[in-house]
Amino acid sequence: MHSADGGIVRLVNTCGVGFTMELVLTGEPVTADRAFAANMVNRVVPHEQLADATELLVQQILRCDQAAIESAKETVHEIIGRPLHDQLRVEAMWGYALCGGNITVESRSQQFFDKTDAGRAGETATPLTGGR
Repeated sequence: MHSADGGIVRLVNTCGVGFTMELVLTGEPVTADRAFAANMVNRVVPHEQLADATELLVQQILRCDQAAIESAKETVHEIIGRPLHDQLRVEAMWGYALCGGNITVESRSQQFFDKTDAGRAGETATPLTGGR
């Protein structure tokens, strides 16, 4: 079925022409590993670990400033399929519009540059906690 809802365009942009053609022309299901290899999903976990992996991802997102999250999401959605110069313009627009002057974002940026930000993996890993 060709539903004309933008799904084919998104598949081509994400997974490439070959994968998309096979998928839409055959209608055959795709394994999780194959979907991962084609960039259709960003992570594959065993079913019994799905709830824990989801909760960890949610906590990682929630610890971030929500204006920065909104800006990043809008940027990603707006740049898909645009030429590089448009992508850079859109990124700057959303970044300044939603994060410019945000004291929390500026403080966290400085912590990142000073390598003192908490909650990241690496030499000084700290556990995730809400409300940062």
